[in-house]
Amino acid sequence: MESILKYTPQNPYFAACILLLLYAIKSLSIFFPLIILKIAGGHLFPTGIALLVNIAGMLICYTVSFWIGYFSGTITVDKLTKKYPKLSHIIELQHNNSFFVCFFLRIISFLPMDVVSLYLGATKIPFSRYIFASILGSLPNTILSTLLGASITKPDSPMFWVSILLMILYAGFSLLANYLYKHKSEKGSK
Repeated sequence: MESILKYTPQNPYFAACILLLLYAIKSLSIFFPLIILKIAGGHLFPTGIALLVNIAGMLICYTVSFWIGYFSGTITVDKLTKKYPKLSHIIELQHNNSFFVCFFLRIISFLPMDVVSLYLGATKIPFSRYIFASILGSLPNTILSTLLGASITKPDSPMFWVSILLMILYAGFSLLANYLYKHKSEKGSK
């Protein structure tokens, strides 16, 4: 995050453009942690503006990855299901309710964001349903990361500790939901 902040211009408009460009670049890489960009956004801008910039960044990430998957087609689905076997269960669920699947995959982030976007694009679900469910599902994490970024230089502030506590609770909820999902899937396959 320090490198991002070091090379970000002082002008808030240019800073927002640079951060959004980094979101676009991130959508092409599975290995770069998205939370760093959200925290940097929270640190660079006032909280309300930071939240808007981070949501715009998420829209960019989700859109780029989706369309790459969309134009890559079924070859991408085959490769992704081999690399991430959990996706085969998602394929079965998706036929019934693609909105819920998109939302669920974003709210419990147990697979990389870009992999999910590539997969959902490759399966050619309607983009409007995908993007709305994705933003809605990732909103809690985006808000918490933005708040953490806003208070990252003030570790003695209540906002810093509340956002860390809520992020830990959110991660715990995500792990629990993933466990329950796996348990239900395993029961259903027996």
